[in-house]
Amino acid sequence: MPGLLVAGVGVSMALPCVQSSAIGAVPPEGIGKASGTNAAIRQLGGVFGVAIVVAVFTGSGTFTSPAGFTSGFSPALTVAAVLSLLGALAGVLVPRRPGRGRVHGPH
Repeated sequence: MPGLLVAGVGVSMALPCVQSSAIGAVPPEGIGKASGTNAAIRQLGGVFGVAIVVAVFTGSGTFTSPAGFTSGFSPALTVAAVLSLLGALAGVLVPRRPGRGRVHGPH
């Protein structure tokens, strides 16, 4: 249970950063397209992520006993954690728009 709590908090903290990275990597005239693309890819990633985790659970565990459930749940969560880490690394590698975040004012 504590691991799921940490995952929930982590996802809640990561989503605004992902949106900021997606929008910060494009010129101002492309922000609308970047936002829409990010939303679509986020939904698609969620669908594929759930499908992959279910496939891992199905290959390793069952619902017929607590031991069978645990034997599928542990590898499924491990795959989910690896996918999350890969997503975080991809977000770090997104290039930023030149000059983004700098304050330009009178000197």
